[in-house]
Parts: sequence; structure tokens; C-alpha cells
Amino acid sequence: MVYPLFFLLLAALVYQILALCCLWRFFSQPQPPRPSSSLPGISVFKPLKKLDKTTRQCLASFLTQDYHPYQVIFGVPDAGSPLLPLLRELQRDFPRPRVEIVICPEKLGLNPKVSTLRQLEPHAVHHLLVIADADVKVGTDFLSRMAATLKEPGVGLVSCPYRAGASQTLGAGLEALTIAADFIPSVATAFYVEGIRFALGATMGLSRQALTAMGGFEELADFLADDYQLGWRVAQAGYRVLLLPYVVETLNPQMGFKDYLEHQLRWARTYRVCRPGGYLAYGITHALVYSTMLFGVSGGASWALGLLGATLAVRWVLACFSEIRALKGSLPWFFFLLLPLKDFLSFAIWLLSFLGSRVTWGQVTYRVTREGKLAPE
Repeated sequence: MVYPLFFLLLAALVYQILALCCLWRFFSQPQPPRPSSSLPGISVFKPLKKLDKTTRQCLASFLTQDYHPYQVIFGVPDAGSPLLPLLRELQRDFPRPRVEIVICPEKLGLNPKVSTLRQLEPHAVHHLLVIADADVKVGTDFLSRMAATLKEPGVGLVSCPYRAGASQTLGAGLEALTIAADFIPSVATAFYVEGIRFALGATMGLSRQALTAMGGFEELADFLADDYQLGWRVAQAGYRVLLLPYVVETLNPQMGFKDYLEHQLRWARTYRVCRPGGYLAYGITHALVYSTMLFGVSGGASWALGLLGATLAVRWVLACFSEIRALKGSLPWFFFLLLPLKDFLSFAIWLLSFLGSRVTWGQVTYRVTREGKLAPE
């Protein structure tokens, strides 16, 4: 048992070093220049569900863009939404961009985000479309950078990496650590090893032409991973799918521990369905788990203890480099001490993802089919 675990750990450590190199290379790229003339108009879709303490600052960041012309379209589920007073206030306080508030009462498929997007699309007046989650905060140059990239020949879709904002709870801290130590390194590695054929759903920009070519939002109506499907279908339609080295921020500071576990299990089962080969290979990345197991089966040998310490150091270097240097995050130092806990939780979730197909999303339980579609339980 010692030798298989040793070679498994060796493969995991090679991956950690590869991910670190890919992160450095990706985030060392220069930002695309801002377009200097003939700026294309942009319509921003903001599907909204609930009102949080951070909602105003997230939405306001899209209303202060140094870009023209653009419109922002807010979509709420019903006329009784508690979001409406805030949206009307933002409409008054930020008169420069064209702001529209759209009630989206129809249930057009099982994916609520896609259902809202389908009802917002008829209100868009521009050729370029940007989709952004409600909890995303961006810089004032975000639309400029998006437009510059979307103007490149053959580009159909662009998305951005993201970091977690302020973390005030255990769940939020673990989420931020997972993004920095696992998710973004895996995306950077995929970027260089196999190329990007998917999108990151926090922020996505695409042209109407690409959207029409892939069949429109209705094609995504029942899929759980709408971002993955959107990117993959745009690529299948013959367009380039790019990842822009521009980091946006997601604000969910009060995420609970249970919410964190449910989100990670939903993501794991989604990933397993969308990219089964890649997800199986993802199991190799759990270096700290394998080094701990090796230490145990070796009977506490000093060489195994040294490997365990080296593995822990490599994991901390990767997490710190990703959060501080690459993502420019501000995760408090004490959350980095939770890295071993997070790594063991991640391994447990990876194993659990193979034991079922149920996911919880918005307090509703679904079953995920082999095609990646949602099915009512």
C-alpha cells in the first residue's frame, strides 16, 4: 500500500507545482487595452432573487462604468420582490446608464437564472451582452475590458476569474479558500493544458451572433451548469471562448457552513456530469489527503512525516499565491490555517459526488441526469 500511495502523492505534488506555474503565467498577462473608438453598445443582464447587505454595492458597481453606451437590465421574479425599492432608488441615483427593471414571473424551464435571462433578452438594445450574478462586484473598467476582448476576431464568449470578498463566517472563509486553493488553480491549469471550452458563470460576455448560433438561452433551460453549457455550445458553434485575466469579486460574507457544503456538493456533481474524465482525474489533486494516508500506512516513518510537511507547505504556498498575488484577495490569515480542514472536506465531497445525483439549489432538491439536466425529485 505504501508504493501506490507514494506514486499517487508524487502525481498530486506534480499537479500542485504545475498549477502554481499556470497561475503565475496566466495572471502575468497584460490586460487588454481599452477600446479607443467605435465602442459597441453593451446590454448587461442582472438576474436577481434576494436582497442582501451587499446587494447595493454589487449592483452599483455596474452603474458606474466608464463606458458608453450601455444599459443595465435588472430582472426580479415578481412584483412583490423586496428588491424593487432598492432598484428604483438606484435608477434615480444613477441616471447615466439606461436602467430597466423587468418583472420575470414566467417559469421557463427548471433553471431559474436561465428563465430570467430569457425574459430579459427582449429588452436588450445592444449587440454585446454581459451576464452577471447578483453578488458580483466589478471595477469601473470592467465593461471596457470586456468590450476590448469581445472585439477580437472570432471571439464569441468571454468570462472572468473571481475571488471571494470579505468573509465573516466559517462557511464564507472555506468558500474563499476553496476558490483560491482549488478552483482558480484548476481553471488556470485547464487553460494551458487543454484549452477553455467553458465559461465561469459569475460574469460572462458574448455577442448576439454567438448566442443565436448556439441556439439561444432556451437551449440551457433545464441544465444545472448553464455557464459550462453556454461556453461549450458557443465553442461548438465555431467561436473562440476566452478567459480574461480580469478578476471580479463575489460578495457572500455570511455564507453558513451548511450552505458551503451544499454548494460544493452541487458543484462537484455538476462537474462530474459535465466533464467526467477531468473530474475523475481531479481526484489526483488531493495531495494532503494522500500524504496523510502515506504517513499512516508507513507506521509514522520519519520520511513520510517529511513528505507530509512538504506537502502542507506546497499547499499553503499555492493557496497564498493564488489568493494574494493572483486574485489580489484579502482573506484574513487565520482562514489559511483551515486549509487542512478544507482539503479533507474537499476529498470527502469528491467521494460523495459519486454516491448520488441529488443536489440542493435554492432550497429545492433536484436530480441531475447524465446529460447534466435538472429533474424534479
